[in-house]
Amino acid sequence: MSAAVLPSTRRLLISTAIALAAAILILVAIVLPAEYAVDPLRVGRLLGLTAMAEAKGGVAARAGNLSQGGAADVMHAHPRKFYTGRVEIKVNPREELEYKARLAKGEPLLYSWKVQGGPVYFEFHGEPTQGNWPKGYFQSYQIGQRSEQEQGSFVAPFTGQHGWYWRNLGDEPVTIVLEAHGYYTKLGRVESGQARVE
Repeated sequence: MSAAVLPSTRRLLISTAIALAAAILILVAIVLPAEYAVDPLRVGRLLGLTAMAEAKGGVAARAGNLSQGGAADVMHAHPRKFYTGRVEIKVNPREELEYKARLAKGEPLLYSWKVQGGPVYFEFHGEPTQGNWPKGYFQSYQIGQRSEQEQGSFVAPFTGQHGWYWRNLGDEPVTIVLEAHGYYTKLGRVESGQARVE
């Protein structure tokens, strides 16, 4: 039986150096591009590895934004109570009236209204109740005529009364059915500049 021949020290050092060089090459050519999008040899881009790292980085950044308050772009806390209301408004021939909701700046309102009986002229607008505004200031959001239904959503640009002016264009009474959902504090017919609670 012959004795096993052990490799020389020189041969062990050469093998170790080759293994170390191969590990460094794999690290630089494969791992860095795939994990960190660092591609000094340009091999990662050819193999599509840097795209993987960039995609992972985008997902991580989005997750980090959400965990660090980035959700503020899509989530909104509301200090006020949520209300929903439905009211039928009788409008005599050629009569005009206003119905408004009181909303704080930034609060949303979802609405739907339909006309039963004929066309009406309308203007959706708002008047500030807080802040330094010129006397009589109002902002118009939408103007038109409707004989059927109107619906949408709205975010108050300032604290105040926001709602509709309607005028019956016909010679017969009409009924406007208004539904409003949101964080308003009052909804009602405007009388002497005030919206009464419904």
